[in-house]
Amino acid sequence: MGETTVFGSNDSGNGDLLLVQDATLSQSATIQSLSFYVRTASGQLRLGVYDATGPGGGPGTLKAQTDAFVPVAGWNTASVITPTTLSPGTYWLAYLPSSSSLSFATNFSIGSFKYANVSFGPMPATFPAVSGQGTTHWSFYGTLIAP
Repeated sequence: MGETTVFGSNDSGNGDLLLVQDATLSQSATIQSLSFYVRTASGQLRLGVYDATGPGGGPGTLKAQTDAFVPVAGWNTASVITPTTLSPGTYWLAYLPSSSSLSFATNFSIGSFKYANVSFGPMPATFPAVSGQGTTHWSFYGTLIAP
């Protein structure tokens, strides 16, 4: 689930923001890992998945997350701490960078995103009040194993 294409635009300046993009899962599966494309690496990064139980179908409850890791330029894949089975439906792929110097491959004309101000660390159990939203998807996907 997510976007496996390396998009041509660049996004940065997101340190201490918890950002999410919508993704659809068509069948039940267990989330194993998350992959995110980094153009310029700096600081640390944490990836996660929220369900769509928030206001208006927005991000709600945290379903899985990775440990913090030091990203490198290119694709970064990290295992989730606890593999979790997800039902078909909408989810929100989340990333939380520690540095505004990280930059990411993005497409500003597809998908929905939301963000909240969050200090770097473990992702909150429920998505905080949304600070902003718009249209964007990053090169970001989850690897799932079907039952």
